[in-house]
Amino acid sequence: MNEKNHYEKPLTISVVGKGGSGKTIITTLLAKSISKKHNFKMLLIDADPTHPHLSHMVNLVPEKSLEKLRTDVIDEILTKAKDFEKVAENIDFEVYNAIAESKAFSLFSIGQPEGPGCFCPSNTLLRKVIGSISKDFDIVLIDCEAGLEQINRMVIESVDILLIVSDISIRSIETAAAIRESAKKFTKYKKLGLILNRVKGNTDYIEKKLKKLNLPLLMEIPEDDAITEFELEGKPIIDIPESSKSYLKIKKLAERILNPKFFEN
Repeated sequence: MNEKNHYEKPLTISVVGKGGSGKTIITTLLAKSISKKHNFKMLLIDADPTHPHLSHMVNLVPEKSLEKLRTDVIDEILTKAKDFEKVAENIDFEVYNAIAESKAFSLFSIGQPEGPGCFCPSNTLLRKVIGSISKDFDIVLIDCEAGLEQINRMVIESVDILLIVSDISIRSIETAAAIRESAKKFTKYKKLGLILNRVKGNTDYIEKKLKKLNLPLLMEIPEDDAITEFELEGKPIIDIPESSKSYLKIKKLAERILNPKFFEN
């Protein structure tokens, strides 16, 4: 039997941030730490159509992505003259079949567009898919596209916890502030906080900037040689030793955000 998560509906956690800030690594370490201690039924969503690296970082690659499902549906309607309503009825079934599963968690990927054009159709479909399949899981952990796009398009409108990942550059901090402002308009988040990643040296000037911007700091993750080594060698980050500095920090963060009292502060 799955562990109770103390919430009326699945707990949805979205990880956002500037490109290159390390949000996919943070998502991976959260997935690892949560699955190690808890028996929640957890779904990871690789929602980055530009750099869909989460699948490889957690070593779980679905056979078919959302973008492939979408193009297959269009192909069936246009080239095989199939009835739209009948094809649409099967989309949920196809989505569930496209979810890869492991003992620790399941994973669904938005995938990369097969042709030119914007990601709007896939983002629109992803919003509907999240609403449709999330009810079957205790925790939904979403690695979002870098920047503001998926927030502004309300892809993650019903998120419970919004984790904004930033490095120690002022530009990244300012991007985090812009994400927070968009999230106020286009999501219904219950709790938001900043994860300062790859921290080294004195960060007093960063902390002053965060206070000035009124950005709540949840955790500082130190620069980690173990992460660097795994990335250089192309190893799945999910296999990083539990003794690594970054994992130990994320482990504490996971317990903090999973505590129902997190929403009371």
